[in-house]
Amino acid sequence: MTFNWRGFIVAAAMLLIGSSISPSFAAAQDTGDPKATVQAFYDTLEDTMKHGNELGFEGRYEKLAPVIEQTFDVPVMAKIAIGSEWTSFTADEKERMLDAFNRYMVTTYAARFKSYKGQKFQVGDVKQPAEDRSLVETKIIRSNGDPVALNYLFRPSAGGGWKIIDVYFSGAISEMARMRSDFSSTVTGGGANALIAALERKIVDIKREPGQ
Repeated sequence: MTFNWRGFIVAAAMLLIGSSISPSFAAAQDTGDPKATVQAFYDTLEDTMKHGNELGFEGRYEKLAPVIEQTFDVPVMAKIAIGSEWTSFTADEKERMLDAFNRYMVTTYAARFKSYKGQKFQVGDVKQPAEDRSLVETKIIRSNGDPVALNYLFRPSAGGGWKIIDVYFSGAISEMARMRSDFSSTVTGGGANALIAALERKIVDIKREPGQ
C-alpha cells in the first residue's frame, strides 16, 4: 500500500490548527442564536484563510464542510434554487442532487476563502422580516477598505435551532434567486441528471482554477 503523504500532511495541519468545528462554533450552535452562528462561521472562515496555503484546497474543504453543513440548511437551499421542478425528481435524483449541491457549496467556499490579506468580518444588526425568519446583517471589509454587504436569512430548521436559507449580496441580491436563474434552463431542458452533471462540471472547473 502506498503511503499518502499529502493526506498525512493535511491531517497534521488540521491537528495543529484545530478541529473543523471549533468550541466557539459548537457553543454558537447550542445557543440557537443566528447572530452568534454567523460570527462563529466568520471566525472559521478567517481561520481557514489565515492557514489557507498550508491547508491547501483539500484541507480547506475538509475544515469548512462540517461547519457549512451546520450553518446552512442545504436541502432547503437546493429546493429553493431548483424551484418547482424539484417535485418532479425521483427519490434517487433528489438524493444525488443534494449531494452534488452540497459539494458545490463547500467547493465554492473553499476556493473563495483561500488566503488572508487583512480582510475583516463585521456582524451587525439582526432583523425579523417575518415571524419565523431572522436576517443577520454583515459586512466583509476587503483589504483595500471597500465594504461588501452580506445579509443572511435564517429560518428554524427541522432538527431544531436556526439555519441559513439564503444569502443577500450588496444587502439585496438573493443568491438563491441567482442560482434559480442559472439552473432554470438546464433543469427544464434536461431534468435532474443534466443539472447534476452541470454541478459536477462546475466543481471540477473551480478546483482547476489557478492558485487552488
